[in-house]
Amino acid sequence: MSGRFDLLFVYGSLLSGQSADGYLAGLVRAPATTPGCLYRSPAGYPGLVWDEDGDPILGEVVRFANPGLLRVLDLYEGVAEGLFTRERKPIVVRDQQLDAWVYTVRGPQVRARRWARLAVHDWRKVAPPVARG
Repeated sequence: MSGRFDLLFVYGSLLSGQSADGYLAGLVRAPATTPGCLYRSPAGYPGLVWDEDGDPILGEVVRFANPGLLRVLDLYEGVAEGLFTRERKPIVVRDQQLDAWVYTVRGPQVRARRWARLAVHDWRKVAPPVARG
């Protein structure tokens, strides 16, 4: 999963079967983890506080070639408004450590905005797949 492609780790609404998975339709995905802690915002969406000593957060790594995708996702994730930050972080895919883009929130931010820390490591346990039909 390297070469002319880039990698994005997703753990919430961009996961397969979740509400915003259409942004990544048709892209190659694989199960992956990164360490941290999941939170739920008062509006109901997830956020990841990345922590190298945290529990493995379950998600997917998405392989893509179009750098414009990140600009679109930055708008969706509210990067310019300070809601999320896009950072390169280590992830694990099939026992291999790779670097990928990850949308994260900061600890002080989740406390100030009263996000709820989740006891789960997989957002899909909180938000089952969206029914489509």
